[in-house]
Amino acid sequence: MHATTTSASLLAQLRQPYQPPAAWERFVSLYTPLLLTWSRRQGFQEADASDLAQDVLIKLVRLLPAYARGEGQSFRGWLFHVCRNQCRDFRRRKNTRPLPGAEGLSGVDIGSPVAELEEAEYRRELVHRCQELIRPDFNDATWAAFTGVAVEGRSAAEVAAELKLSANAVYMARHRVLARLREELEGLLD
Repeated sequence: MHATTTSASLLAQLRQPYQPPAAWERFVSLYTPLLLTWSRRQGFQEADASDLAQDVLIKLVRLLPAYARGEGQSFRGWLFHVCRNQCRDFRRRKNTRPLPGAEGLSGVDIGSPVAELEEAEYRRELVHRCQELIRPDFNDATWAAFTGVAVEGRSAAEVAAELKLSANAVYMARHRVLARLREELEGLLD
């Protein structure tokens, strides 16, 4: 068993009335950067974006136990909806800044999570954050082999020669890290 929880069990744990601290810490580590990005894109300055992200996380403590994926709904879309609503509430409550102007917004679908954060950008950010979180679970050689082949796009032979490993060892390292990434991200990328 991994020292950290997997995403499928993470979401299941977060749906429990009592959310285990380790599961909550994992969720916060994965999603705080994304919440900050979404908040900034809603027009908030850094300090307000941080406050807003905290407000969303506090709200999620109450909402996650009742979360159930609806037909055609993704977790990301649901989370974006919660964040967007919290942005509106935050503006009403704080009333410190006017809403951003509508200049340049013609043709933009404000209600769509994809309009706020491109699908590829969401995936990239979440995968990058997950890589940071699982990095300590692998030794340096395994991680170097994985990044050389999977991230940098170099050939297994080139990476193997550099690391003084067999090409098979490089493939195995890539497989172990990718399997772990898939396990961690299961249910979070759709």
